[in-house]
This record gives sequence, C-alpha cells and structure tokens, in this order.
Amino acid sequence: MRILILNGSIHGAAGNSGLIVRRLRKTHSDVQWDLVNLKSSSYGKGLLAKLKKADAVLILTGTYWDSWGSPLQRFLEEATVLEADASVVGKPVGACVLMHSVGGKEVLSRLQGVLSTMGFLIPPMSGMAYSLSGQLSAAHRNKHAQDFWLLEDLDIIVKNLKIASEKKFNWQSWAVDRKNFRENWVR
Repeated sequence: MRILILNGSIHGAAGNSGLIVRRLRKTHSDVQWDLVNLKSSSYGKGLLAKLKKADAVLILTGTYWDSWGSPLQRFLEEATVLEADASVVGKPVGACVLMHSVGGKEVLSRLQGVLSTMGFLIPPMSGMAYSLSGQLSAAHRNKHAQDFWLLEDLDIIVKNLKIASEKKFNWQSWAVDRKNFRENWVR
C-alpha cells in the first residue's frame, strides 16, 4: 500500500502538519509513504509520477484566513489539468485540516468538494479537522473530548484509504477541454 502525502501547510515539514506526517510514518509502518511538501515543490512531472504511483492520497493543511494553505492552493490550480484524468478518477483521497479553534470543518468540506469534482474518491470517514481545542480537551480528559476529532482518528482515515484502494470500479467521467482550458475567453 502506497500513500502519497501532500503537505499543503505554509510551514512545510516544520509545522504541525509535518509533525503529523512523522506520527503517521511511525504508527503505520506497513504503508509505503511518499511525501511532498508543497511549500518547496510544485506540480510537474515528478509530482505527477508520484501521484500516479500512489494507491491513495492524504492531504494535510492548516487553516489560514478561512482557507487551506497557499501551497495547497497553488497545487490545486496547477493540477487543474488532472480533472477527470485517469490518474485521479476513483483514486481514494483523505484530508486532515488543522486549526487553532475554528474554520477547519468548513475548509475540509470545501476541499473535499474540490477533490471530488476533480475525480478523486472520498471514502467514508476520510476527512477530519484537528484542532488545538480538541487536543487540549483530550489532554485534560474532558468528557466532551469525544466530540472532537483526535489524532487517533487519522488511523481510521488511513484504514479507510486502504479499504477504498482495494476496490476497483469502472468510474465514468465527463469530457474536459484539455487543449484550451487556460485560453483567455474574455472578449
């Protein structure tokens, strides 16, 4: 099982998303992890090859002004050519959006909508918004901590990505203009 992690944080490997990557690698040694820190990488043949080789994709990002990180935004804009492409149609994708207190769930929902429209498969229980508030609540064994996503929930996301990657379907996709989609159309 090979999972490509796209770290869309503006802090790259040095931020909270980077800490989660290290935890995942330690916790799931049965997975072949491939990591791209989008802060220092851009879409191109190398990243496309990693995407094609992956059985599933896991995206990590922080929440910045009600959106995902600018490295992830740049990737999504550059990877627009992948909409309805065989390399992504039906490929399972999960997402973990980090936030200090608010906004992460909304960012997660929008991100999953974009990924689904591109053609990725969103398995059940494959997205979470992890918050500082939830971490503090769990650390103090607050009875309401179960209402927050916890780091352990990442294990469920990984398991569901594994399950989804084992299933193969003959997905259909709509036609996409691959020649002129960046053409100026304002007259």
